Amino acid sequence: MLYDSGPGDLSRAENMNMRTWIRRCCSWLVVGALGLGLAQGVNAQAHKELGKMWTFEGVPLDYFDQEHGFVPDMAWLERVRLSALKFGGGCSSSFISPRGLVLTNHHCARDRVAQVSPADQDWLGDGFLARSLAEEPKLHGLELRQLVEMFDVTEQMNQGIQAEDDEDTVRLRLSDNRKEILARATREAPELEPQVVSLYQGGMYALYRYKVYDDVRLVASPHLQSAKFGGDPDNFTFPRFGLDFAMVRVWEDGAPLDSSDFYLKWRTAGATEGETVFTVGFPGDTGRLKTVAQMEYLRDEVYPSQVQRFEQMLAQMYERAAADPEQAKAMRSRILNLENGRKAFQGYLDGLRNDRIMAAKRAAEDKLRAVIAETPELKARFGDPWAEIEALQDELRAASDRGEQRELQRREQLLEKLVGEAYFAVYGTDIPPDATGSLRISDGKVAGYAYNGTVAPYFTSLYGLYARSTEFGGAAPFQVPQAWLDKEPELNLKTPFNFVCTCDIIGGNSGSPVINTRGELVGLAFDGNIEMLGNMYVYDDTVARTVAVHPSIVIEALEVIFGAKELVAEIEGDGPGYE
Repeated sequence: MLYDSGPGDLSRAENMNMRTWIRRCCSWLVVGALGLGLAQGVNAQAHKELGKMWTFEGVPLDYFDQEHGFVPDMAWLERVRLSALKFGGGCSSSFISPRGLVLTNHHCARDRVAQVSPADQDWLGDGFLARSLAEEPKLHGLELRQLVEMFDVTEQMNQGIQAEDDEDTVRLRLSDNRKEILARATREAPELEPQVVSLYQGGMYALYRYKVYDDVRLVASPHLQSAKFGGDPDNFTFPRFGLDFAMVRVWEDGAPLDSSDFYLKWRTAGATEGETVFTVGFPGDTGRLKTVAQMEYLRDEVYPSQVQRFEQMLAQMYERAAADPEQAKAMRSRILNLENGRKAFQGYLDGLRNDRIMAAKRAAEDKLRAVIAETPELKARFGDPWAEIEALQDELRAASDRGEQRELQRREQLLEKLVGEAYFAVYGTDIPPDATGSLRISDGKVAGYAYNGTVAPYFTSLYGLYARSTEFGGAAPFQVPQAWLDKEPELNLKTPFNFVCTCDIIGGNSGSPVINTRGELVGLAFDGNIEMLGNMYVYDDTVARTVAVHPSIVIEALEVIFGAKELVAEIEGDGPGYE
């Protein structure tokens, strides 16, 4: 499961300089005076190692046309963008009905489900379904954010910064400029939440404004064991059988939100093999603009100790859980999160230890450095920050205390700014920026892949869920909830369960809708295979895959297991839904 990679991604990226920008984009269905700043570069995938996390201001139309034979128009992009919601602090979600119904992952909502579950019931373990609007409990403290406006603030962020300024002066002026921009944005639109976003490690700056929804109510949540079937052994793997979905509803002024202008229509049939699809969500953090030297430092110094720390914490948690069964129930969500983190960091480490991945990164870096070195104006402007960063990594290795390390990391941030500006000066928006927790759209294909000496199909079926449980004797974490055992004769075992595609995702994309070229929802991203974790620093889709819940299994579960025919009618658009 793909949680956000951690707090601080935006604050780190925001403390960097920039030189150029995205044009102002549209708000709702009205285009700003400068129009949509859509990139037209024909070489959008000439630098595939940098991935496919495109901003909505930098959608590569020519590349989409060449790669997929599809060019989205402004109406398509606008509807898709407004359908997307940041779910809480670290997940993604989307509107799926005209009455504020929202789809996300179960693992994004599970803590909220546990919080509202009555003391004498276990909504998390046993599942929950509201059979009327009146039965939808409010999830206090949960906020969903919808990106409604984007502005160019590059000039404002750079105001007063001179080439000869020292590091502290640059940081202070960036901080002051950012505060001024946010204050002005709040005065101009107090009903919206402003955020200054850095892209390309400082190559561009944007002011994003969000509509914040804070009346969010629980609608449906499957059994915990259905959502996390396979537990840690199956986490970051495929074939897979995770029913990792949950549904909530946005209310406004005492009634379900009218989302008829920006919801995704549901396609139960899903997508076919080879079909073009997109994920839309809020990836938390990638490091594809990091230098080879930085990646080597992470590989040798940082990630091994972090993996060890996760293992120690898990050992302590399991020991406590074994000693106190009642406490074990309260700790299960925390244990799942730690297991997820341990496996994720191990995957990042494995990617950095992959010689092929590192060779691709080194070749791309050498190419860019050669362009800088051979272009006098670029060489004069940027120098060689790669060499400086390499020397700084040696200093980090030798640092004797955390204070010294923090100071070195502050210097590293400004050097990263130069690297990001160099990338942007040479390639512009023909390359996507690193993930920063801001909204992105990623293209891909539905496709299986070679693994373990055989071939993984592009989708699994309900047959496989019962088979996998049988093959492990129904023992944890491969047990099937009793309700699913009781209803097995009524289920269509040919129902597609999970599927894979080549879209580019990372932590924070959990709950991202998978859509087709018609803008219909054909899946729900919830994980990636283990090879995908290596994409944290260098993107490669040879075997790396996004793992998604198929819409057919969601409908089958709601209809047969929960008897939620009215809710299904709302989702599929076949009826009014429940009142």
